[in-house]
Formats: sequence, C-alpha cells, structure tokens
Amino acid sequence: MAALTWNDTLALQQPRMDTTHREFVDLLAQAPSLWVAGARRAFPVATYLAYALQHTDKPIQLVDFAGAMHVGQLRGLRRGDVMVAVSFAPYAEETMDLVRQAAQAGATVIAITDSRVGALAQLADVALVVQESAVFGFRALSSTMALAQCLFIALAYRLELEYKPSGAAAR
Repeated sequence: MAALTWNDTLALQQPRMDTTHREFVDLLAQAPSLWVAGARRAFPVATYLAYALQHTDKPIQLVDFAGAMHVGQLRGLRRGDVMVAVSFAPYAEETMDLVRQAAQAGATVIAITDSRVGALAQLADVALVVQESAVFGFRALSSTMALAQCLFIALAYRLELEYKPSGAAAR
C-alpha cells in the first residue's frame, strides 16, 4: 500500500504531484466505474468528491448510507472498479464494511484517512493520509476537502476534460 501525508501546511501551499498522487489519478482515470463512500464526519468530503467526479464521463456512485441500504448499493460494483473511501479514527463501521465488501468483489480501494497504520489504510490498495487540526475536540475538514479538490483537478487535467456549464448557466 502506498501512502502520502497531507497536512494543514501542505494544503495552503501549491501541492506537488508525487507517485502516490499519480497512482491515485491513474487508478481513477482507468477505472470503468467509480464508487465513493464516507459516513458521518467524512460524508461532506465523499459527497463533494462524487459531485466533482460527475464531471467525467465515468459512472459515479455515491454510497450515501440512506435508509441503511448501503450494502445493497454495492450490488453493481464489479472487479476493476475503484472505491474511494473516506474515514477517520474511530472509523465508521459502515464505511469499513463497504471497503471489505468492495475488496472482496475485486475493486481497487483508495482510502482518504488519518493514519498509515489505521484500520482503513490497512484495507486499502492506496492510502492518502490527511492530518487535520482540532480545536476543543472538533476536527476540521479543510485539508481533506483541499486534497479532494486537488485530486479531482489532477484527474481533470489527466482526462483533458473541457469545462461544460450545467443547469441555468448552460442555457
């Protein structure tokens, strides 16, 4: 498993592409379908990443855990697909269960998490490690969101995506 640490200081600087970033982008670019999961605190990051990935021509599935139907949502996952899972200690059990199911189905698992030795990173093929600041026990998501945005932009460049306005702006 490859790992990269991303922290608040790096998030404020222009990120450098390294082997782990390239591997992440290559995996996304080559996957037939992309799956994104993140529960609780990680849900906003997973939702943003799924939204951004919809700008590609790939099928995107956000596993949203609504109605506790998350296990059933993975029925369409196939060998060769990529699952991006976002979770931080103490690691949402729902996300961990999905990662195990995705790995068992033959999907490549990419983790965005807080520790190289944490439970999620141990199950992943690629782990992007994010260190967030905390104030009074409240952990920020700013570095994690910045990482998600940078990775999507890198993918957009890799796929040579063209900007296409949507909704009212497109009319």
